[in-house]
Parts: sequence; C-alpha cells; structure tokens
Amino acid sequence: MTSCDIIVSYYNNKNFLELLDLFGNKFLYNYKGIVYNKSGYEIMLKNHTIQKHLDNIGREGATYLNHIINNYNNLSEYTIFMQDDTNDHISDYNKFINFCNNIINKKQQFALYPSSWRRGHRPVLRTITNGICDLHTLPSKDSIKICCEKHGINLPKQYTTETCAFFICHKNSILNYEKKFYIKLLEWLLSEDGNGYVLEHIWKLIFTHKAAFKC
Repeated sequence: MTSCDIIVSYYNNKNFLELLDLFGNKFLYNYKGIVYNKSGYEIMLKNHTIQKHLDNIGREGATYLNHIINNYNNLSEYTIFMQDDTNDHISDYNKFINFCNNIINKKQQFALYPSSWRRGHRPVLRTITNGICDLHTLPSKDSIKICCEKHGINLPKQYTTETCAFFICHKNSILNYEKKFYIKLLEWLLSEDGNGYVLEHIWKLIFTHKAAFKC
C-alpha cells in the first residue's frame, strides 16, 4: 500500500490538529504524521503522529528541508508538507484531503495546493517572469533568479506558482537532486530572513524540473 508522511511545521497554531484528525478518517492511504515542533514546548498528539523538535529558524522551509535531508535515504513514497496555521491557508479541510488523495490516485509527482494568505481570502497565484517578482517580502526583485542560478535550478522564462507552501511530493521528485543540494539550499535559506519567501516561490521549480546540474 502507498505510504505517505504528513509533515507539519509547528510553532504556535494548533488548528492543524483538526486536519490531522480528518486525515485519519478520510485519507485513503497509509500515513504517518510528523510534527516538527519549533515552539520549545511539548504538545499532545494522537496516534499515527510523532513529534520532533527543531529550532525556530528558517520558517517552514527549514522544516521541510530538515526532513528531506534527515530522511533522504528512507523517504515515504509521498510526502505532504504543510504549515501549522491551516485555518488561514485552507478554507475547506475536506477539499485538501481530497486533493491529496487525487494526486496519489493519479500517481502525479508533485502538486501545490491553491492556498490563501488569510482566512476568507481567495487563493493566491503569482506569475514570475525572468525570475523577477516585485514583492516587498523578498530581499530583492531578482531574488528568485539569483537563487536559481546559485543552486542550479532550471528557471523558465515565465511560470505561475501557488503560494504558502502546502504541497504533496513523490519521493522521485525529491531524489532528482542529490542530498548535498538540499544541504546547501538550507544553508542559503538561513543566511537571510527573506530567503524563506523566495523558497516559497521556487518549490514548484525544484520538484517539477530536472536539475540543471548536479551540485
């Protein structure tokens, strides 16, 4: 049976617990929940979910990359990555679970969920042209271009991406890059606060394009 890990980057919002409960009832596949706790305090979790502790740095991107690096040789077939504030980014938990079920049913390699920035808002899509994005949270307008060039990530002339970094990924898409790629990407991520927002816009490039070169 298809295996799946559900990775949660947790700091101070416990709304994700309700979503994990629903996964237990409506997810069609064998799964394990892994909550990476950045709060410094223990939280109560139910069956099928374990807790690991991380320093509160690097936003959700550092959580995701730590999981990939530390589990590179024993990844589940699929991994779902999500933040803790599901109440802001997912308007309908059932739709999110159905979305994940459908991706696995169709044996797709990667998909970003169309998330909203805040509760009640519409999902956000951004079009990036030549690696340029005029967003105040980014270190510079060409941050995406600079990151892709630095790490050998193929950058299309134009692409559209969902935001907020809720996605599901097959292990083959992760293994397209060597482990040291993710180690270097994590080092880069932690070198500047705004890099977390850059990474949010390039997950799709990492997991849907072949590596430009092996680092």
